[in-house]
Amino acid sequence: MARHASIGTMLAATALISWPVLAQTTTSTSPATPPAGMTSSRTMTTTTTRPAAAETSSMASSSKYFTADHQVRVSKVVGASVYNDQNQSVGSVDDVLMSDNDHKAATAVISVGGFLGMGSKLVSVPFDQLKIENDRLVMPGATKASLEGMPEYHYTNA
Repeated sequence: MARHASIGTMLAATALISWPVLAQTTTSTSPATPPAGMTSSRTMTTTTTRPAAAETSSMASSSKYFTADHQVRVSKVVGASVYNDQNQSVGSVDDVLMSDNDHKAATAVISVGGFLGMGSKLVSVPFDQLKIENDRLVMPGATKASLEGMPEYHYTNA
């Protein structure tokens, strides 16, 4: 019985001690500054020309994969399903590899075949073969059979 009483006393004391911390609210009017070393070194340029209506609808419908300044979000591409131009799923993006020289996306590693990741095969295709259309990744002309017929991709230092 004494043991239960001491546990209850400890819980009550912990609640009383933590109450002021939990009750605090933050009201900051200044914008948050990024930590040192996390500032962007890229300069933003603005343009006064507006994109054509077709481009605007394409950007709006592809907002999942693009930032506001129309850069591809690789974190959204990795894991996404890849479809062909007949709207058939042909695989999913396992990885995006960047060129060491110009730091541009050069290769997409696509997982094909298998079920729930079991028995799948990795193949590599040039990243520029993937298109983003209607908020989907599309690889025109691809089929599961054509991707499965490609040589298997192996990471050399993974």
